[in-house]
This record gives sequence, C-alpha cells and structure tokens, in this order.
Amino acid sequence: MLTREMLRLGLPELYTRRVRLRQLKAEDYPALERILSDPLVIQYVNRIRKPVYARMKRLVAQIKISADSLDSVHFAVEWHRRETGESNLHDEFNERTFSPLLGIVSFQQWNERTGEAQLGYILDRPFWGQGLATEVVGEMLKFGFGSLKLKRIESRCQENNHASMRVLMKNKMRLLRTISAYDPSGEVPSVLVFSMTQGDYA
Repeated sequence: MLTREMLRLGLPELYTRRVRLRQLKAEDYPALERILSDPLVIQYVNRIRKPVYARMKRLVAQIKISADSLDSVHFAVEWHRRETGESNLHDEFNERTFSPLLGIVSFQQWNERTGEAQLGYILDRPFWGQGLATEVVGEMLKFGFGSLKLKRIESRCQENNHASMRVLMKNKMRLLRTISAYDPSGEVPSVLVFSMTQGDYA
C-alpha cells in the first residue's frame, strides 16, 4: 500500500497500451494552461461564471496547491505514438516515443483515513473520441484500489457531458446520485455522481 508519505518521494509511473501516466512537473504547466484555455475543454470542469482565462488560471492554481500538499494526486498523461498491440509492453516504452502533455488525471480530495477520493480527468481536444479517457480512467481505478487501497472512488460530471458519462459507465462505475443546483434561469445543469467501491472493483 502506498501512503501519502511514500508518495512525497515521487509518484509511480503507470502504463497502459497507449499512454504513460507520470508525476506532473513544473515544466508541464504552460502546456496545461494552453489545454485549459480551450473553451470546449474547460466548459465542464468548473461552474463559476467567469471568462475562460480566469477559470483556467484559477484551476491551474488549485492544481499546483493540491499537488504540492498531496491533497490530490495528479498524473500527467502522455500518449504513446507507436501502437504496441494489445499487450502492455512496458519494455518498449522510452522517452522518444512520448508526445507532449495531452492531459491530466487526478485523485482529488484524497482522504487517506477514510480511503476515499474523487477521480477527475481532462484531455486536450485533439485526443477526444479515441478511447483514451476510458483507458486512463481504467488505469486510475486499478491504481486507486490496488496501490492506494481506496475503499470508494467517486467521479462527477455534468448531466450534459455525455462523453464523460460513457467513459465512467464503460469502466463500470455506477450512478450514485444527482446534485441539482438552484438556478432560477435553469442554465446550470445538474451534476451526476458516479461511484465504485473496492468490492465493486474486485
């Protein structure tokens, strides 16, 4: 079991068939700012009514603070350009075959005492629709329940974010509840809360 104190020494690298998940570095933040400056990328990330640039700056600052304190566990996502077949050929990975940062995946609000965390992810728009989010979420569930020994993982998405709903459902996460925001105009969508327990995963 990996503890918070152990992770202060550095996050492990995780591999799937097409991507590597590694510790977020200082040099990743300019690329992350570029990704989050896309209105379509950030539209579902938070619900504050501010311009895209202000939302991006606030989110990046939150990521930096939570990463430094390890209140959240953030992995940079890099896509492996060369197809390696269906097996996870770890030995074939090397630095030259990775693209620049394509997104981030996180365990937010990680409570080591209760064994709970909230899973979130953001991918750059050119990488949508390729099944990468499904692959990344699956690897994070494996890491969370296996290495962190989490008891419950939740993930939230807006009710009109159908792509994220499909990603979570493909990974067998179950719809737990709906959070409705009070908004007389009706413009703010409800939030769907998906959940998976250690027992569900097993």
